[in-house]
Amino acid sequence: MDISEIVTAFGAYYLRSGQNMNRILGMLTQGLATPQYCTPIKTDDTVFQLGRLTMNDIVQSFQKGWTPKNASAFTPNELRLYHMKMDEEITPDDVEATWLGFLANESVARADWPLIKFLIEHPEQGIIAAINRDMELKEYGHGEYVAPTTNVAATTGQSMNGLIKQINDGIAGGTMNSVPIGTLDKDTIFDQVELFVDGISEVYQSVAMNVFMSPAWAKYYHRDKRSQGFYAFPDESNISRLSGKIDFMPQQVVGLPSLTGSDVIFATPKSNLLHLTKKAANKTKIKVEEYRRTVSLLADWWEGLGFGMDAAVWSNVVASSGSASE
Repeated sequence: MDISEIVTAFGAYYLRSGQNMNRILGMLTQGLATPQYCTPIKTDDTVFQLGRLTMNDIVQSFQKGWTPKNASAFTPNELRLYHMKMDEEITPDDVEATWLGFLANESVARADWPLIKFLIEHPEQGIIAAINRDMELKEYGHGEYVAPTTNVAATTGQSMNGLIKQINDGIAGGTMNSVPIGTLDKDTIFDQVELFVDGISEVYQSVAMNVFMSPAWAKYYHRDKRSQGFYAFPDESNISRLSGKIDFMPQQVVGLPSLTGSDVIFATPKSNLLHLTKKAANKTKIKVEEYRRTVSLLADWWEGLGFGMDAAVWSNVVASSGSASE
């Protein structure tokens, strides 16, 4: 716990001058968003196994001879859950003789000091808020799994394979559907999104789906649509069109924080976008352990995102480059 700047500015002593928790500020942070657009699955498995039934052409003209087509096939799909954790170690005595001394108290048990609860529960910068921020901004979308090195703290963003990695792999492997719409341009993004939904298989064009993109591209979509006069209503009778709904289609544009900084666009039915959890409650049930005068804060849980069927995923990523561009 780094309090060096507090000590430098306010001194290595505690002078009670009315300071309290309300004077400890924190910038807003990104909360969880991606899981709400997924189908939740709680499981005891660490690898979630699915099977897909496909039926090829089966109708044929009549003849008396027996001519089976053997049209049916089952194919496997495995979605991985990743074991994640949070480890922090605090020496509460560090704050007692500082401006932060009000976070200490007379209890011999340092685990009971107000500092510990404050670090866990601060709504913007506390441990639980930080877990949610890291999952949304660095794991769900941009995560690329790297096996940890023994006794070395792993890098955030390498705890799981997120959506972008899975889509790039799916397009490269030919299991997902690429809809080339060119390099995204904020002056043409409205037309590009319409071109994208036109590239979805026609049988799925009638299915309600979110067309996910970064919040920035969702903003540019609305601005480009506005520039073409679609939001110039004489009254509020059509105010619902200010939503992300794509005209004449059951799909809608959704800005997904986990795609921040990315040009990836993708669409799939909600039933196909799965959020897998095991021991999910442990993510916010922080265990507090005290050894001598040191307090350890820890949690671990299993989590993963994935697609039930790759064939029901459409993206603007193109196979030649593995990126969302021409």
